[in-house]
Amino acid sequence: MDINYMVATGVIIKEYLEEKNITQKELSKILGISEQYVSDLLNGKRELSEDIALGLEKILPEIPASYWLNLESKYRDFIARKNDESRLGNYNLEEIAKRFKFSEVFKGLNWDLAKQASEMLKILKINTFDVFDSAYSNLQVDFFEDGGEKEAIAIWLGLCEEEADLQSEDVEGKDYSCEKLEDKLHLFKKIAYNDNLDNTLKSCKKLCNQLGIYFVQLEAISNSKVRGALVTYNNHPAIFISRRFKSHDHVWFAIAHELGHLLKHYKTNDLIISYEEETLDTKEEEANEFARNFFIPQSDYDKFVEKGDFSSRTIEKFSAKNRILSGILVARLQHDGYIAMSRMNYKKSR
Repeated sequence: MDINYMVATGVIIKEYLEEKNITQKELSKILGISEQYVSDLLNGKRELSEDIALGLEKILPEIPASYWLNLESKYRDFIARKNDESRLGNYNLEEIAKRFKFSEVFKGLNWDLAKQASEMLKILKINTFDVFDSAYSNLQVDFFEDGGEKEAIAIWLGLCEEEADLQSEDVEGKDYSCEKLEDKLHLFKKIAYNDNLDNTLKSCKKLCNQLGIYFVQLEAISNSKVRGALVTYNNHPAIFISRRFKSHDHVWFAIAHELGHLLKHYKTNDLIISYEEETLDTKEEEANEFARNFFIPQSDYDKFVEKGDFSSRTIEKFSAKNRILSGILVARLQHDGYIAMSRMNYKKSR
């Protein structure tokens, strides 16, 4: 029999049963389900379940359950595509693709625009693009002088949540508490004292997961201008890092910054986004202060800069004493104006 995936699986099953002279009433008794259920299934009004497929395998032993389930999966994919086409029919998909950066997000996947649009709606967790602005009204980007894009931020957050979902087994069942995090802060600093950035990030994720925290580092979407974010995912805090800048000091300052937000400002279901451009927001200033002192206590730093000796030797000595990579101290000295932004960048791990 030729199989048409545009036909409900139940309709095809019905044809097989008719060939075997098996009535709906008989099938109902054999499978232990109601006649109405059987009628709905064979007329394409119900999905085929795994239990029913296994039951059919006993009635039609020449056809394995996997065959029926594969047929059902293909039919459901077809229906989903038809629904997407109907739902997306009123949009100019080329404009939607440009606005929501399809070429960047779906690069190399060879999907048509309808498929990309459908996947983008899933990433954004909305049913239509018409509701995007209202759904993401909490994303404030008005202060960007050269124009930050709300769409890029929303897409990045959605992609981070998809990555976070892969950590669910490692996080679920582990309760987060500020006390537990504070007790383990020294381990984060110890992890950061490794100049292999990729290895430190793997260790950071593992430690976060053990503390009931999701941790995702995902490259930022163009024009999102996001450095990091603190969100709630599956009732757990989640730290997202954009890794916008590739150097060890930038990435770990961003991590420490989000840890500061987590300890000082976290409220379930609140969204805190840290942007590349610094703001005068009190929370951001407090998180920045936490990050600075996380690596170098303010009193120790003040004594160091008071001496005014910013030679390579003294920087290495001070860094070793405080168990930090010298690039972190260089970055802070640059930021505070004690040395030029062009000086000693060779000390930063990338």
